[in-house]
Amino acid sequence: MVQFRRLDPLANAGPWRRALKQPVKSFTLTEEQFKRIEERRPQLIVIDGEATAAGRPYRDFLEVHYAFPEVQEFSNHFNEVFDRCTRGSSKQEAPRGVVIHFRDRPNRALAETLFWESALSEGGHWVELDYLTVPEQGDPGDTIEGGFQVRDATEADRDTISRLEAEVAGLPPLTSGGVDTLYSDSRWLKLVTTSSGVPVGCVALRTESPGWGIIEDVFLLQAVREQLQAPLLRWMMAFLRNNGGRRQRRRVYLDNAAEVALYRESGFSPAETGVDYTRPVDPADVERKVEDRKSGTMIKFGDWR
Repeated sequence: MVQFRRLDPLANAGPWRRALKQPVKSFTLTEEQFKRIEERRPQLIVIDGEATAAGRPYRDFLEVHYAFPEVQEFSNHFNEVFDRCTRGSSKQEAPRGVVIHFRDRPNRALAETLFWESALSEGGHWVELDYLTVPEQGDPGDTIEGGFQVRDATEADRDTISRLEAEVAGLPPLTSGGVDTLYSDSRWLKLVTTSSGVPVGCVALRTESPGWGIIEDVFLLQAVREQLQAPLLRWMMAFLRNNGGRRQRRRVYLDNAAEVALYRESGFSPAETGVDYTRPVDPADVERKVEDRKSGTMIKFGDWR
């Protein structure tokens, strides 16, 4: 008698692809990023059955991405898997703490309860702005309107980039390890200078399959932001388009209405929305936060913005 059995299309898939296909997830690591973590910081990848959590050190944060096969597994095991992942890091590696760029919209109510138990707090709301058919453009060269210049960042620029990022982000200067992640995780790390060579900004750009150009980070000093923001965006769009980015994406926080408006005026459209959840990475700091919450009450105002 012939017997039939259901074939698992992911039976031979690696952990990254399996995580990407799970239905309950907030997981946007590229395969390249996942492999970099496997090679350099394997302690930050936790695989428990079909559940996966992976921590990406970036700019002195630990970005945690997770994926689960079903809601019940998420409910039962998120806190355990999340805790194992974050314990693979340290305050030295992620002094700015843990962040989940949460996007699992259908399961937000459950996630908020689990996140509260894990001492995570709601942070900024954001929107991904996509431009799906960027027209072909000429090579923008190394000059931006207004006489500004763009050049590749070198090892000699590490302190400058740390200072620029901290001043724009309003955070303590990046550690050496935090600066390392900007260099290693960007395909192009560019310094923006005046015509006389004074640094006034920095941009981190990369690509993703299929044909995406990603504007990962833009740091512009307040003194030049109004003058330079639009010309720099036009330069980045042209640069990415000439380097395989026929589609382009930028994540912008909703409290930055001027930047959202600029990208929309430039042809980008709102796509995925989400919210950050953050907490310290040091176990002692986490325990104090958990103890403080035991006597409190979780109150939710409003819904997804």
